Amino acid sequence: VRIKPKVRMHLEVPVHKDGVWNLQNESTKEMTAQAFLRLDDEAIQSFENRIRQVLMSSGSATFTKIANKWNTSLIGLMTYFREAVINTQEVLDLLVKCENKI
Repeated sequence: VRIKPKVRMHLEVPVHKDGVWNLQNESTKEMTAQAFLRLDDEAIQSFENRIRQVLMSSGSATFTKIANKWNTSLIGLMTYFREAVINTQEVLDLLVKCENKI
């Protein structure tokens, strides 16, 4: 999460799109900052290593077993990171690449 305070947005218009949360003061309801959701490089690398491990250990396993491991890894990623996955282009590219490998 990258937080950008309102003070640094003096010449910019606040962004209103998916993956951007407006943070506001509870008592005044004034927007004080915006939070931009994104996966960090460590989490991306961890997912890529997990898929690499699935492929390396597959050996002569059936496609069903490999597909089940892929699905489990994908569900784990989406459950933990949810909205941040959709708003990180590198992860979307990685998902396509890994799915083609599977």
